[in-house]
Amino acid sequence: MTNGNKYVVRQPIKDLQGIALGYEIRYTGENSGYAGDAGQDFMAADAIYNFLTQTTDKSLSGALNFMTFTVNLLMKHTPRLFRPEDLVIQVDDNVIIHPLAMRFVEKYAAEGYKVAANEFQFLPRYVSNLDRFDYIKINFRTTTDSGMRNIIEMAHEMGKKCIATNIDTEELYQKAH
Repeated sequence: MTNGNKYVVRQPIKDLQGIALGYEIRYTGENSGYAGDAGQDFMAADAIYNFLTQTTDKSLSGALNFMTFTVNLLMKHTPRLFRPEDLVIQVDDNVIIHPLAMRFVEKYAAEGYKVAANEFQFLPRYVSNLDRFDYIKINFRTTTDSGMRNIIEMAHEMGKKCIATNIDTEELYQKAH
């Protein structure tokens, strides 16, 4: 989807053999994000919601889709545009620290949706919510080697799946293996 300089794109998430396990749905464009002020968050949520209501049945069903949800998208019940088996609800810091948003996440998880923590960190707000996450996403560009090992070890001990992100060099690719 394009809207001026705004795009909704699908990026493959691959296993170590290069097989696509699913696709991350990403919103990019002016100020690229929805982690900024409330106005940007609302505009991004509105653009994504409109896109999904037009395309979910056609191009996004039948594959596992990872999508980052803002507080506004959660409150608009946007995850319900997907079947639970087709969606992993990704959450960032702004959702984790928002008590009402995490209640929505818990409600969706009870309905069968999977949940992922974006850029997991060893901070109390992430660790205290670890039982709510099915996937832990680790930024290979910004996480230290020791931090990465600790996160992966802890996640595996708790039965969580890990996803490495921001692997865009051969060196990071080799580190991920």
